[in-house]
Amino acid sequence: MLPLLFCGPTGTGKSIYIKNYILNDLPAEKYNSIELGFSAQTSSIMTQDIIDGKMDRKRKGFYGPKVGTCIIFIDDLNMPSKETYGAQPPIELIRQYCDQGGWYEHKDKEKPFRNIIDTVLLAAMGPPGGGRSFVTPRILRHFILTSLTAFEDETLNRIFTTILHWHFTVGGFNGDVLKTETKIFQATL
Repeated sequence: MLPLLFCGPTGTGKSIYIKNYILNDLPAEKYNSIELGFSAQTSSIMTQDIIDGKMDRKRKGFYGPKVGTCIIFIDDLNMPSKETYGAQPPIELIRQYCDQGGWYEHKDKEKPFRNIIDTVLLAAMGPPGGGRSFVTPRILRHFILTSLTAFEDETLNRIFTTILHWHFTVGGFNGDVLKTETKIFQATL
């Protein structure tokens, strides 16, 4: 299965879609997941240690999940800080996995190659800007991109005033409270 990347502005539900409609719906006896949230402080060593910690040795040089298939979900893929020459080490580690099927063991003096098997990548990220960096085409070429667009204010208004109206009606609020639905939405927006 090819890696999947959800990209869209904040509030479009990228992480929720992945967690609620992909990860939570999979049968636990066949799939397990590792969730990583990248930030500006995320390092490649931290990333590798988290993933390696959830993998079992299958045979010499090959590591995979205890049972079935492991899905690695990386939230905020483009958040790691760039180094002097523009590389983002956690992303480069993931790219090495995509290109070569694994990475080198950093804790062993001989640095043997660890082949990672029975593993699939899912990721989410916002558009560059506001602390998020551009990611290189070298990593993006591995992903199937699914783009999510922000809702228009009119759509948000329709969704949330409908929810407020239902809540106020079921709650037995009087007409004066019902008149505040639009004002509450506008203040929240």
